[in-house]
Amino acid sequence: MNKNKHNRVHTIQNGNSEYKIASLLPVGKENAISTKDLVQLTGYSSARELQQYIAIERSRGAVICSSTTGGYFLPANHKETAEFCKALENRAKNTFLALRSAKQSLRVPEGQQDMNGGKNGC
Repeated sequence: MNKNKHNRVHTIQNGNSEYKIASLLPVGKENAISTKDLVQLTGYSSARELQQYIAIERSRGAVICSSTTGGYFLPANHKETAEFCKALENRAKNTFLALRSAKQSLRVPEGQQDMNGGKNGC
């Protein structure tokens, strides 16, 4: 098994790609493949199913980048990987901020007015 052939994010094991989706992706953000096209290419039934398998490959070490303009790709260089990491960090921060405010609202007893004069619980 060659774990780092030409610094690619997928490896070949026994003639089969260890990362099915990653092996199909173009290199470089400018060449990103759309979710719709990747669903068709992989044969998955939906974008959601594709995203689940991408998550599995990522958890196993594949560096599968996605862009806000749509599409998936393998990073062509360090800069593209760093940009993807920064986008994920920003998304995670926003998710944790939303989680924090939701958890804080749970601390106010139901029906009690909050500091803004509203009632707790939408």
